[in-house]
Amino acid sequence: MRCLEKYVSEEKRQELEKRFYLTDSNSHERRVLCYALLLFNVLAEPFDLGAKKKNLLHYSALLHDIGYEISPQKHDAHTRSLLLKDPFFDFWPQPERTMLALIGGGHRKKMGNEILQLSAKNQVTVKQLTAILRIADAIDYPRDLQLELVGINLTDQQLELEIRSTACSTVAARVTQKSALFQEVFGMSVQIIEV
Repeated sequence: MRCLEKYVSEEKRQELEKRFYLTDSNSHERRVLCYALLLFNVLAEPFDLGAKKKNLLHYSALLHDIGYEISPQKHDAHTRSLLLKDPFFDFWPQPERTMLALIGGGHRKKMGNEILQLSAKNQVTVKQLTAILRIADAIDYPRDLQLELVGINLTDQQLELEIRSTACSTVAARVTQKSALFQEVFGMSVQIIEV
């Protein structure tokens, strides 16, 4: 697997941020990116997740809602479609582009059938990173700008997320709703702990 970063020039990065309104450092996309990378860092060593996977997660998290401008109700499917087919993204090579589309577009409900085109190893990577992105997106579900992810603890059977927020029960419900894939691929549940 190749690192997506090396295919993004500074000019292309600025164009991407401008086209998809990613310049706000406190946007939902940036918060989800932050949570996703924090989760990744905790899971990286025990699950052998390397820098190239981290970079793939970075762009998947940043772009996971780009389909919103087409349809809020089906933005996940439109995100996948844009990442797969829009000529704007032709600078990214295959199969990484398909993986990016599946992860970003799979953050909500389901992944596309394009996963069957990938090698078994790449399918595992897509499932791992999609599972992380779903949890990160669930953490920011209430769009609580005051929410703090205070700590992340990993045990043999559970990932514990210590959260400080007035919307902790909403976060816990959403994480529970979106954690099935995480439990499948990492073999552990996700628990929200209010602090």
